[in-house]
Amino acid sequence: MPDDDKKQNQFDEVLNREEALNPQTTENEPVPDAESTEEETTLEGVLPLSFSGNGAELFGILINNFLLNLLTLGIYYPWAKAKQLRYYYGASRIHDSDFQFHGTGGEMFIGLLKALAVLALFDFAYEGILAVMQKDWLLGLTGILYFLLFLLLIVIASVGARRYRMSRTSWRGIRFRFLGTFKETLILISRGWLLTLLSLGFYYPFYLNRFQVYWTTKTTFGNLPFSYDGHGKEVFRIWLKGMLLTLLTLGIYLFWLRANLQRYFWNHTAYGEARINSTLYGGKWLWESLIFLLFVILTLGIGRAWAVVRYKKFYLGTLSLEGKIDLAQIKQSEAKLTGATGEGMADFFDVEM
Repeated sequence: MPDDDKKQNQFDEVLNREEALNPQTTENEPVPDAESTEEETTLEGVLPLSFSGNGAELFGILINNFLLNLLTLGIYYPWAKAKQLRYYYGASRIHDSDFQFHGTGGEMFIGLLKALAVLALFDFAYEGILAVMQKDWLLGLTGILYFLLFLLLIVIASVGARRYRMSRTSWRGIRFRFLGTFKETLILISRGWLLTLLSLGFYYPFYLNRFQVYWTTKTTFGNLPFSYDGHGKEVFRIWLKGMLLTLLTLGIYLFWLRANLQRYFWNHTAYGEARINSTLYGGKWLWESLIFLLFVILTLGIGRAWAVVRYKKFYLGTLSLEGKIDLAQIKQSEAKLTGATGEGMADFFDVEM
């Protein structure tokens, strides 16, 4: 086992010591309540998010990962990804408390192998069917089915990756969870896209809002879920104005549209008595995106680490929690961890988390 995985497993053993000491805890049952171990029991006021990463430190990680991937012909990739995520999460903080990522390269490697096996089997079956098909209409039907199954795999990847990523993320010793299921997500997405097609696209913002409701309320920190109170009509107004201006500006306004939607979604998300506040605006987002590209292009990729750090500082700096968080009420409520197959599939489909 690589040293990174050993260190991470030791960290997790400390984090989950109360779970391990309970002989009656099973994989599917809640563990005994574990309160946050920090001295402060109540956080109140404006709690900014920030990123404290350093370009030189990240460059060292990236160059080390690059060399090890090169030497192992890409086999080291899961360990490289886990190392990067631990750095990104550890440098992200709320009110001087860092996030932690507990995923390991070993479990990501197994997840990647499982995902590769599923995709290889899927492609082999498709190629086999095409080889024996003779009629054009059957070939067309097979192509449609292949496309639908491909979309199904993307849904599975999205849900699986979010469940894995949340189960491996903690703040002040308490883990996040995602309770959404493949079935519920598939029904939501299928219904949303069907109505979007039937309405010639006008239902799309309502679908976005419904998806945000589901994706947010199924996410918990400890035993308490996040909430969302946005409305489809308001999202529709933002989307309609944004689409019209995007067409008139030949796509340039797209940054403002995306920023307005994200700001709306964040500003209508809450955790208990604390609400998330976003100050993300299109002009600044466009400027930072251009700087990111220039950093990478002009330095032939060498400056990517500094570009990533700058961008993360910008984006997290637009977010804050405002209100009150009673840490004493937040309990660790589930010991079951999700496998990394969805994370592996998300890599293949380039699904962002």
